[in-house]
Amino acid sequence: MAGRNCKLVIRRVRAVGDQRVVRRLAGSWWRDAATPERKVRSRLELAASIVALAVFASACAHGSRDPSSRIGNWGDSGKLRHFVVLPVNLTINAQPEFIPVLDDMFGAIAGYIRDHGETLETFSRKEATAQWAASIVKVKELKALDDNFETAMRVYVTHLAETRSFDAVIAPSLVYRTTKSRDRTVKWDGVFRKMKVVNLSDQAKTKGLARALVINISGVSLHVMVFGPDGDLIFQRYGGLDLAHNVDMTSAEFTMNPGLLLKEDLLKESDHISEGIGVAFNRYLPMR
Repeated sequence: MAGRNCKLVIRRVRAVGDQRVVRRLAGSWWRDAATPERKVRSRLELAASIVALAVFASACAHGSRDPSSRIGNWGDSGKLRHFVVLPVNLTINAQPEFIPVLDDMFGAIAGYIRDHGETLETFSRKEATAQWAASIVKVKELKALDDNFETAMRVYVTHLAETRSFDAVIAPSLVYRTTKSRDRTVKWDGVFRKMKVVNLSDQAKTKGLARALVINISGVSLHVMVFGPDGDLIFQRYGGLDLAHNVDMTSAEFTMNPGLLLKEDLLKESDHISEGIGVAFNRYLPMR
């Protein structure tokens, strides 16, 4: 709705050279200006209004804020920023199959941030876990009415801000997201991936069973949350990384109910990882 309003204003301002538009914008000013003095004042007021509309239209033309983010000023601000980046899945328990890749994922995220010219610091997982546990205890001691994740993060971040100077705290996590495959293609959280089918018999191939599959399948995504020094959540977004399973057609020929096998090479495709990180950070640290 906001974007449509912007377009209406832009069209009106661009047409301001048309005398009919000028008169319509002037409205009652023009009709009520009975004296030369009032006409001069009316013209000045009209000019000021047109300038204000032009400024508003210019702001609209430079893009509107994405509703999935809650950030005041994203993208390249021209100012070097310093981030505290938490270990991956510090605040959300990692699935067992994610644990072997957490350190590699953190390295890829840190590389993406540094590629944008920003600086960062972090903590060992042991130190960060102790700090996070202390924040949860603090929230319980305060007996906060909103005893939830964001309250704990606010306590955690504001405690860090007492001894450190930073622009934001970034909390990344690997999470499962349910999606649906069609014709072996899966789309979720800003990416496309091709579903791998295994144990497909020649007879099943002839029948085209794999192409006809429409099933629910799990995708692994990077969830990025960014908190300001005051602990407020200012940005969050998901970026798809990898499909968690291959589709097992062993029994599908008879039951039309294929199985799912956890991928042995889960989260090992570097190009997919880079793309998903870019999607998750986009509009805060834009993809390049």
